[in-house]
Amino acid sequence: MIRWQHLLNKLSTDDPVLQQKLSLWQAHPHKTPLALIQGFSFISANRATLNYFETKYDAFINATPYDFSPRIQSSGRNSVEYSREMILEAIAGKNIAFNWLHLSQQGTELPSRINLYHCTLQQQTVVLVELQALNRRNQVREIVSDGFAHIPKEIISTTLEESAEAVYITDADNRILAVNKAMCRICGYSAEQMIDNTPEFLDVRHLAGSDENDCRQALKQRGFWQGEIWKRRSDGNHFPAWQSSRKIVTHNNEHYHVNIFSDISTKKLLETQLTTRAMYDTLTGLPNRFHIKQILHSALEKLKTDPLTLGALMFLDLNGFKNINDSFGHAMGDKVLQLVAARLEGGCIEKADIARMGGDEFTLVLQDCSCKEEIQLFAEQILSLFDSPFEIEGQKFFLGTSIGIALYPTHSDQASQLISLADTAMYCAKKSQPHLVFYDKAMSQAAELKLQLINNLRHAHSLKQFTLAYQCIVDLQTNQTIAAEALLRWQRSPTEYYEAANFISLLEETGLIVSVGQWVLEQACLQAALWRQHHQSTFRVSVNVSPLQLEHVDFIEQVINALTMANLPAEALILEITESALLRQPEQARATLNRIKALGVSIAIDDFGTGLSSLSRLGTLPIDSVKIDAEFALRLNEASGQKLYNAIIQLAQALEINFIAEGIETQQQKDIMTGMGQGFGQGFLFGYPSTVEHFTQAFFTQKCLA
Repeated sequence: MIRWQHLLNKLSTDDPVLQQKLSLWQAHPHKTPLALIQGFSFISANRATLNYFETKYDAFINATPYDFSPRIQSSGRNSVEYSREMILEAIAGKNIAFNWLHLSQQGTELPSRINLYHCTLQQQTVVLVELQALNRRNQVREIVSDGFAHIPKEIISTTLEESAEAVYITDADNRILAVNKAMCRICGYSAEQMIDNTPEFLDVRHLAGSDENDCRQALKQRGFWQGEIWKRRSDGNHFPAWQSSRKIVTHNNEHYHVNIFSDISTKKLLETQLTTRAMYDTLTGLPNRFHIKQILHSALEKLKTDPLTLGALMFLDLNGFKNINDSFGHAMGDKVLQLVAARLEGGCIEKADIARMGGDEFTLVLQDCSCKEEIQLFAEQILSLFDSPFEIEGQKFFLGTSIGIALYPTHSDQASQLISLADTAMYCAKKSQPHLVFYDKAMSQAAELKLQLINNLRHAHSLKQFTLAYQCIVDLQTNQTIAAEALLRWQRSPTEYYEAANFISLLEETGLIVSVGQWVLEQACLQAALWRQHHQSTFRVSVNVSPLQLEHVDFIEQVINALTMANLPAEALILEITESALLRQPEQARATLNRIKALGVSIAIDDFGTGLSSLSRLGTLPIDSVKIDAEFALRLNEASGQKLYNAIIQLAQALEINFIAEGIETQQQKDIMTGMGQGFGQGFLFGYPSTVEHFTQAFFTQKCLA
């Protein structure tokens, strides 16, 4: 802890308020829980913080804040993402305060108030962390006199006699002079059997010989001893006891020993149960997150004696488990998890240590591997465990798994970091076949980039970095521009420009799509109203709608407000909905589309043909048009591609809805589509997405001049 005092004294800040706090903390370095973060890891902490987390200094250093946190905070935010976001803001110079749920090393929940302060340590930026417990802990109480000096000896004698704890008093020769009722009840002997005997027949020597020696030595040197010792009952059974012994010397120089003990069998059993709960998952019986970290620590320690060994940490996440919970309930989901745990144990119990991290996530620790290929083969065997369905109550459930693998010491020799790296690899595995990926540095770089993009996206709207580009939609028969699709763009800086495909998923992941989508809707309606007023009275605008927007309770109000604000008639607005939006909550989506249709707003299905399940619903939904995905236009030079395209157009005509052909880039493609029927087209052949000014110049001003 000398290092903590040294580091604390080296901290500097320009904030006068923080400087006052630093002076107070430097005077009392271990009173308030404090820690230092550099990058995203702890580099030091004081004794109060280690006590708070019930951990040791070596286990705390190089760990991250989310190593002592549940995966998801009570707010629903991911702990890794949220904590990194707060740390980055503190590094940027802000003093941050927020509530957080920590977990101690033993698994205890620690609701906390966190303060992050930007500081400088030897010309390097660090973050000073102050922790405040939100629950009542260690309240100081007033010390009062015990009052025994004023109590008559008869009352004290009766109290000892009726005490629930066993009490016996011995003389200088270690012979029992007196015992109370609890002593007789606990040990099963009468007072006559014990008095004048030495207490050796009560002690289990072969189990607690060292404890007995410790007791005698402590009584001789300090006159007091307490500790755990094993006792014997009259029936021969042994039991653990907690004993306190004190030597008393009277004014006549007579020596006595007062011994008090209690049967702690129930307490020991409870401790065992609590230890099991703290180290094992109650649902599956597997080791939990904290236990597997200890196993991983032990495996990493072996590297010091045999540095040439290779090990692996596998992070597993079940594919399709959420559907089981949603469809059959959490009780059925729990049964499935138990079957998964049993199958994993049966498949790898002799080769790996397995744990359940929480939810549908599991980890496996492999030790003493010869090469990466051996680990790859074992991982493939784990994947094969999911080839057969899980059967419960006559119901078969088909599940898969995604596996991310981090190697030690190749990738890291720190347990917490290995778990984080394997977790990162697992998320990459979910996006690729066969759902098995080894970690590499590019994954962390991609994760860091994603985090930075999310961070910047949160401020992009307020910084007015979002703009709209417009791409024309034309009548294939007349070549007249009849509408424009509004496309979101992010101009982060003069040299950084992002199209929607590069950040829409992040907006949806963070929930920002609702507010940004509302802004897009309002801006597009305002622009359409101007074009209708000054150039073409029948002009229409098409706006993309995210599934999250469609599900939002205020979406209909947002549409009405956008139309009212722009003074735009409802028939001038087209809302583009993807097929996936219709599958998430089909009944709610149908009800929302009916309300939109009742307003007079047109509805188009975007990227039509990329999904497979909307065909059965197409005729029952209030749809005005389908936008045929651009992939189909690429196949128009093939006979099979033309037949498929023609089939989609005939389906649209049979249902009496319009079609808009996306991705038209050549005159040949346009001619083929025009021959298939009356419809509309969109693509680079007619015009690239452009700014309002360029769009107006190209499709309105020049036409007027002509």
